[in-house]
Amino acid sequence: MRRTTRTLLGIAAVSATAFALALPATAANAATPAAASATATASGYDYDEYWGPSYSKWAHDSRAKAHGRVWSHGDKVHVEGKLYDKHSPWWLCGYVQIKFEDEHGDEKTYWAKKCGSNGYKYFHAWEHDVETVQARVCYWNEKFHAKKYCGKWEYIYEADEHADY
Repeated sequence: MRRTTRTLLGIAAVSATAFALALPATAANAATPAAASATATASGYDYDEYWGPSYSKWAHDSRAKAHGRVWSHGDKVHVEGKLYDKHSPWWLCGYVQIKFEDEHGDEKTYWAKKCGSNGYKYFHAWEHDVETVQARVCYWNEKFHAKKYCGKWEYIYEADEHADY
């Protein structure tokens, strides 16, 4: 179940509880859209959610990991996060790809790479007029200069799910 769906179900449950406890029917119906709108814009952004963790496939008893936040403001969608590479051999580096797609199907892909077990690599990317954003985590093979052991692409933002209420 997507995080947005869980949030909407939570809002519905809170609204139903408030209605059952004491609010008259007219006040509850008037408050429900306002409560949903207030939740969606509490951060000042049109959309603001956390994503991940996402993982690469296993390689030499290790996995790369990424997690972060996606938010929209106006026509811009931002993705930021942290990429970890723990306990992998020296020739493998954690690698994350962020793919933005517009309404015409045109794609732009950004990436970040983290080599070594110490700490994490911060990344941030953004695009205008985005319909969907996907993320996946891989390993980058330094010997062959190629992606390996990629996890699956995961949708972290879809514009039609975040339309105004």
